[in-house]
Amino acid sequence: MEEAVFPVGAACRIDARTPWRQIAEIPVGLDPEGIAVDVARRRAFVACSRSDFVSVVDLEEHAVIAEIATGAEPIDIGLDEETGRVFTADAHSDQVTIIDSATLAVETVIPVGGYPSGLTHVPEFRRLYVGNSLGSTMSVIDLDTLETVATVDAEPGAGAIGVDPTRKLVVCVNFVAASANLYDADSFEEVGRLELGTGTCAIGIVPERGEAFIVNSIAGTVSRVDLDSYEIVEEIRTGQAPVGLTIAPAHDRIYVTNRGAGSLSVIGVADRTEWTQIPVGNGPGGVVVDPHDGRVLVANAGSQTLSIVEDLLAARPPVPVIEEPSPWIGKRIPEFALEDYWTGERRTNRNWAEKKYILNFFASW
Repeated sequence: MEEAVFPVGAACRIDARTPWRQIAEIPVGLDPEGIAVDVARRRAFVACSRSDFVSVVDLEEHAVIAEIATGAEPIDIGLDEETGRVFTADAHSDQVTIIDSATLAVETVIPVGGYPSGLTHVPEFRRLYVGNSLGSTMSVIDLDTLETVATVDAEPGAGAIGVDPTRKLVVCVNFVAASANLYDADSFEEVGRLELGTGTCAIGIVPERGEAFIVNSIAGTVSRVDLDSYEIVEEIRTGQAPVGLTIAPAHDRIYVTNRGAGSLSVIGVADRTEWTQIPVGNGPGGVVVDPHDGRVLVANAGSQTLSIVEDLLAARPPVPVIEEPSPWIGKRIPEFALEDYWTGERRTNRNWAEKKYILNFFASW
């Protein structure tokens, strides 16, 4: 392999032999976020939030074969292999859409709380958990009867949910409140609460280690949580604006998408260090691993694509990440122009020369 030097953020780079392989970059709908893999049929279902549909991708041909209309702004998605049902969290419709993965037809919809933005299903419990951001609640749905069996109080920005089947523990991550609520999976009673970093938006759990890994997007870190003591035991640095996270099937590494860097961080579960960053599309968010071949699928909200990459690392590489000062430090800010929110006029940053001001680039999600 050739020696590779590539950017992974404003202040660092990696100099190593290329530890990945780019497999495909597939155009899908607008602002793709959640991804679910149908292993048996070799398909991926991609929730395209601004297109109000799910793109169905053939994983052998690397092409979109169908678009399934859902409610407004489908953000997260999951697939239950036992029933063959696909579930989408339709944020602006306050509902979950259920799709038959075989026929690709919409089966029904289920009303939930305000602005559902995250979901996960647990085959062992036969339950679907939905985080309702504006409702500050978590809906619990029976996977077989499709009935809502509970609505549990959470906190503002309730979204991503992780479940530890071993401890029968459900963790609901709250983006706005920068917190997580922990519940008993049987009684739905709250058993713990965590104060997290700002912009908490994704979670992965390694039951055999008793650990949860929670993304803090604005803080730029991943919190490692002890699920026995309900305590944060470590903060792990990652790339710029991390938003998505999944655990590899072997539970030896974590994949984190860095929306601000356009990259995928590979972090060791045991050593909690970043092994490498894999370049993907613009504004990456949702991420899953295809159990069939171990390839990583990444939804790129900025480039409206699905990246498929292959992680070639057998273990932590010997070459570490090298920190470097940003080349922009000490240089003059380039001129740019934006529309004035109040007057509609185009104004340049030179209008505020020698003054302090804040630029707020808020994410579409």
